[in-house]
Amino acid sequence: MRICILGPLEVEGDGGPIVVGGFRLRALLAVLALEAGRTVTAERLIDALWPDAPPANAANALQTLVRRLRVALRPYEVVESRPGGYALAVAPDDVDALRFRRTAAQGEGLELWRGPALADLTSVPLLANAAAALEQDRLSAVEARAEAGLAAGAPVDLTSEVAAHPLRERLGALAMRALAAEGRQAEALELFERTRRTLADELGVDPGPELRAAHLAVLSGDVPVRPAPPAAQVRQRGNVRTPRTSFIGREAELDQLGALLGRARIVTLVGPGGAGKTRLATEVALRSAEAVWMVELAPVSDPADVPGAVLDALGLRDDRPPYRLPAEGSGPVEQVAEALAGRSALLVLDNCEHLVDAAAELAERLLTECQDLRVLATSREPLNLPGEHLAPVPPLEPPPVGASAEQAGAYPSVRLLLDRAGAARPGFAVDGGNVASVVALCRRLDGMPLAIELAAARLRTMTPRQLADRIDDRFKLLTGGSRTALPRQQTLRAVVEWSWELLGEQERVLARRLGVFAGGATLETVEAVCGGAADVLGALADKSLVQVSAEGRYSMLETIRAYALERLAEAGEVGEYRRRHAAYLLELAERAVPELRTAAQIAWIERLSPERDDFAAALRYVIDERDAGSALRLCAALNWYWWMTGYRKESATWATQVMELVGDDPPAGLAAAYTACMFAYGVDKFGTIVNDRPAMLALSELMDRLIGRAEREGPLHPMIRLSRAVMAAAAGEDDRAAALIEEYIESDDLWLSSSALMVGGRMRSEELLERSVAGFRQLGDRWGLTEALLGLAEVRAARGAPADDLIAETWSLTSRWVGSDEAISTLLRLAELRLRTGDLDGARDDLDRARASIDGETTAYTRLLLGLAEAAHACHLGDLDRGLEIYRGLFPLLAEAPPMVQLAAALRTAYGRALARGGDLDAGLEQHRLALEVLGTSSPDRPLLSQVLAGFALAAQVEGDQERAAVLFGASAAVEPHDVSPDTLDGARTARAALGDEHYEECFAKGAAMSRQEVYGMVGSTA
Repeated sequence: MRICILGPLEVEGDGGPIVVGGFRLRALLAVLALEAGRTVTAERLIDALWPDAPPANAANALQTLVRRLRVALRPYEVVESRPGGYALAVAPDDVDALRFRRTAAQGEGLELWRGPALADLTSVPLLANAAAALEQDRLSAVEARAEAGLAAGAPVDLTSEVAAHPLRERLGALAMRALAAEGRQAEALELFERTRRTLADELGVDPGPELRAAHLAVLSGDVPVRPAPPAAQVRQRGNVRTPRTSFIGREAELDQLGALLGRARIVTLVGPGGAGKTRLATEVALRSAEAVWMVELAPVSDPADVPGAVLDALGLRDDRPPYRLPAEGSGPVEQVAEALAGRSALLVLDNCEHLVDAAAELAERLLTECQDLRVLATSREPLNLPGEHLAPVPPLEPPPVGASAEQAGAYPSVRLLLDRAGAARPGFAVDGGNVASVVALCRRLDGMPLAIELAAARLRTMTPRQLADRIDDRFKLLTGGSRTALPRQQTLRAVVEWSWELLGEQERVLARRLGVFAGGATLETVEAVCGGAADVLGALADKSLVQVSAEGRYSMLETIRAYALERLAEAGEVGEYRRRHAAYLLELAERAVPELRTAAQIAWIERLSPERDDFAAALRYVIDERDAGSALRLCAALNWYWWMTGYRKESATWATQVMELVGDDPPAGLAAAYTACMFAYGVDKFGTIVNDRPAMLALSELMDRLIGRAEREGPLHPMIRLSRAVMAAAAGEDDRAAALIEEYIESDDLWLSSSALMVGGRMRSEELLERSVAGFRQLGDRWGLTEALLGLAEVRAARGAPADDLIAETWSLTSRWVGSDEAISTLLRLAELRLRTGDLDGARDDLDRARASIDGETTAYTRLLLGLAEAAHACHLGDLDRGLEIYRGLFPLLAEAPPMVQLAAALRTAYGRALARGGDLDAGLEQHRLALEVLGTSSPDRPLLSQVLAGFALAAQVEGDQERAAVLFGASAAVEPHDVSPDTLDGARTARAALGDEHYEECFAKGAAMSRQEVYGMVGSTA
């Protein structure tokens, strides 16, 4: 295991990265890592982790953190308890900072740095000091390496370091000497003057002796100018020039290329324009131990001039190398072959795509005649030579939506943006205010290096938000590249146009039509919508206009797709191919509906999931075109996929737009589709109106009317029929709801009857749930089986029966195809079940998995539920301070979540329990009263009302009043369904033991018989 802190904290195991979540947990690991192998006292750790106000039970809080760290680092058992403290039992060299310190004095180890040390943890004073010390060590190593390089006559570039540290005089002095050694005395003197002014303005001091000595040496010409190496030496070492900008990312690609070039004689880097092929090839060349010649083919327009370009690169135009003279009358190819014969060398043929035949012919000839030669080519398509190995150059990975500033800064696309933006706008950084826009930029630009560099230049005059908001107009915005670059590399449009112009006519036609696919497509889909042939699509993939995934999906980068859509509009084909696209997706979605309730469910979800972006594009098109019929049918069909995978907010958003288009009355023959859309709309509103009895009754009646009309027109999805019973129950019509459930249980539709058995209502029982499980097993419906198993496990756990087998099976059914909200919801229910059965470690694992499932699509509602579960778990472990801290942090999130009284009441009553348990009884009681007020008096959420009343009972126990507690436990139990949380059950048992069975039952019965008003009066509520 390796711990990397020279940058944001990262942990690498043998199998890949190890996620250590949570700020304080990461800080603990960092403190231990800085003292690897040595004991760090508990007092020092507490001081470091809680510098301002240590918790009252700091030792216990530290123990809890250590326990969580051990879990996070499994299977590595490296966190040891030692007398008086803890230690991280790893070798010092397994911590990059310690390995760096060991070698820094010799100017080594700088390759270990990935960014500012401990970049994500410097709000901890101890770690901020450590980071500052490491930065000083790094600068000292940079200076030591530069000094050694100057002494050896090697080129030294300190430009970026001096810009970042303008007050560091030794660095400035070395930079001046390095510039003078390159013959750039004027720049060296300008640097001295700039540094002198900065020292005077910021520190009020004059330059010190080292800087003055460097100044004098430059003025007097005492700095020896590094001579250019002789021609023969140039030819021995090659002609590769060191770029003036830093190389960022691509570590995996460099490793791959190193391995490929070790076993293959020709490797071709392929990728779209602007992907960074040339820069990557240059970096490979610079790291090569043998002679490397780089041949720039971009300026060459005539295929016949390719051999001459190689001659130019080798320096053979006007003279001959000393190692062999070509035969009289030999041509340029023969001259190149004879010059390279018998030598171990690497020839880089850069930008071959417009001369691919000539480049391939030359490479084939040279590889045949020069057995020790290897060729590295860059091209937008393969050379198609025998033995050629392709190395695709992917975009730089962009951060996920919702990434924090710390997380985003670790991604190479953001690092590139920061590096290049720093040159145009010194001091630019990613922070909480701009991170969303920076992430959006890198994602919308596909992580393409050239596009990111052009965007970085724009940040000189625009904010990230302004640029992100205008990125749809990328071809106008992203101009102004290097004036010394070829015209086709100076703007984003020119880069794409260059690739487009290299296509044949059939390829251009298919490429522009592919623009209608927002998220890519299979070969069959492309053939159905665009009429494209497989060979033409393959040619587009070969030429890097189209990417092909491992699953066989063809897609375009967003920039290329934007250009394709422009060409589609120019051809007047937008309307036709948008219609064909929408029609194909409608047919696919409707075909999936019945299959989603069968054993083919997973296969169909996996078929539909990659089409999410295209479904959205198709819906947008039919709504904008006011095609009400297609909009209703497509939204209705997708509703069941969205429901099962947990994308219910997406379903409601589209349903709302479709309903606004269609109006209040379903079109003839489309009542079922209309009702399905109303179902999605109603489900979204359900949580906000569930306590509004008149509103619920109106919604229930509306659905009844729609369902009746839809049933007269034809078959109806069983979920819609089941919703009648759910809404009737929510509207207070318990008898009608029960009658509907009984009717559906007897249905011939096995899916409907199994679902009704699972819902159960007031008839819900273990026996009905077992029948539901059996029904879903017979159908092969994993979604329904998961829900039924969870329900059965909850019922068994409530009566104290074992449920481990059900929990294990449910976990095995949790699939990767569900959205983050659905995955987290299932994991939270599993964690709650494990808590009830006493499996605290299992619950912690479920919560960790849930936390790791959060992504940019996770709703505030789900994140709040996760926070509630994590806080409850911390309280169960006895870490009340941690639990209270989590609860307090959830109140701002409450404002982002839907306005559901249940959420506010659940948070307040859970917080109240923790406060009371921690000894702050008055504050705890106040939170319970606020929870009652939030719930209201007309038709409060019954499960939550029972929880709040049980919270008052637990508070009475903290006060030592067991009789009052028993009365309130009775009042809580009288509300059905009543609270069966572990705290409540433990509290009731404690009260019974303190009072004796008879007296407890008397008090309990008294509370159960009290009216709601009497109970509210007893607890002092104003509700």
